[in-house]
Amino acid sequence: MASIHDVAQLAGVSVATVSRVLNSSESVTEATRAKVRSAMLRLGYTPNPSARTLRNNRTGLLALITPDIINPYFAAVASGVQDMCRKSKYQLILCSTGGDESIEISYLDLLSNKQVDGIIIAPPGTHSNPKSDAKIQNLLNRNYPLVMIGRRFESETVGCDIVTTNTAVGTREAMRHILDGGHSRIAYLGGPNPSVAKTRLATFRSSLSANGLIIDENLIFQTNLTLEDGYKICRKLLSVANRPTAIFAVNDMVAIGAMIALQESGIAIPAEMIVVGFDDIPLAAMFRPSLSTVVQPKYDLGHIAAERLIARIEGLVDRFETISLPTHLVIRESSMSQQTSKMPEADNQLSRKNTTVL
Repeated sequence: MASIHDVAQLAGVSVATVSRVLNSSESVTEATRAKVRSAMLRLGYTPNPSARTLRNNRTGLLALITPDIINPYFAAVASGVQDMCRKSKYQLILCSTGGDESIEISYLDLLSNKQVDGIIIAPPGTHSNPKSDAKIQNLLNRNYPLVMIGRRFESETVGCDIVTTNTAVGTREAMRHILDGGHSRIAYLGGPNPSVAKTRLATFRSSLSANGLIIDENLIFQTNLTLEDGYKICRKLLSVANRPTAIFAVNDMVAIGAMIALQESGIAIPAEMIVVGFDDIPLAAMFRPSLSTVVQPKYDLGHIAAERLIARIEGLVDRFETISLPTHLVIRESSMSQQTSKMPEADNQLSRKNTTVL
């Protein structure tokens, strides 16, 4: 049976465009409308009639639950969600939990009680919350429209759509860059998320092992993913005997906090310590020295998640998918060797095509 994705692919348009055609939206050109209808006829596609009959009960509201709207990563994700909502004539409610499980549960209870048509949850950066995890699983068991940005649960069969990035590939690329610079004592400033952080830490460990290096547990730290935490952890790190020469941080906020601590301690970056982050928030390029980091398509994560949620609400999809977007490393001043320190930034980017696995 053909799906809306098959129609979109054959017509050369997005799922959201197919949805707008089905809803007789005036924002679609006649040429595009004709292409979509032609693809539907060729594939024998018909929308889910039972789902479409529920439209009269819809609110036209979607919700995004995020742990930290102050972090530029989540702000970029929210921007992508918001833009997709505007295109599809939905309104967005933004809910920031601050990582507090009780607040997250209250949002889930309120929003799922017929207050919104569907929910997007951006879990990376949150702690393991057993009670709210159970609440989410209950919603999924009821087939409530829900999309996750990033993987909250370790299971591959969660029962909802997931939009994420290939965090293992990004971590391996960052580690390859650090190891190629001759560094063997590398500190890891990780985070609490039960799935994303575990993947990055496991990849960090495997990269060291693959290069015959001993894993020093004294150089592995857990942070709360904030600039302040990066600063505090780095201050502790500097008191470790035989301190490292490189830091790999789970996100850019932690990395920049660590760099501030290094600068206050008179440690030159990158001559005495290199630093690599993850996310590529705007501050990464503006900070001095500029931060080498793994680029994540933050806006696209939000935009695609909202597109997928709207398609499910409108009965245009009939299967769950995990969509994984690519990452790539951009090398800036914080990890440049003396030989590359005068090269323009564009020449120091490792493209997705050149990504290799350790």
